[in-house]
Amino acid sequence: MAHAMALESPKVVADVVEVQEFSHLAQAYRVMSVPKTVINDRVQITGAVTEEELLKRVLEAAGEGDSETDAGEPASDRATRIS
Repeated sequence: MAHAMALESPKVVADVVEVQEFSHLAQAYRVMSVPKTVINDRVQITGAVTEEELLKRVLEAAGEGDSETDAGEPASDRATRIS
C-alpha cells in the first residue's frame, strides 16, 4: 500500500527493506515481526493494516492527524523520510 501511495503522490517515498539482509536496520527499529512500517521516524506500525489505517497514520506523521504510535518503539535516525 505504501508503494501505491508513492506512485500516486510525489510527496510519498516508500522503501522495502529485507530484514534478513539488513540486520542492522532490524535492530535499530527493533523489528520483532513483519511487516513493520516506519513513517517519518515518528509513527511505527507493526503488522498489516487497512488502507484507511495506513493513510491515517501517514497523515499523522505529516502532522495532519493524531493517533497513537506503537509504545516503546523509538524510531531510528536511519529511516527514509516520507514527506
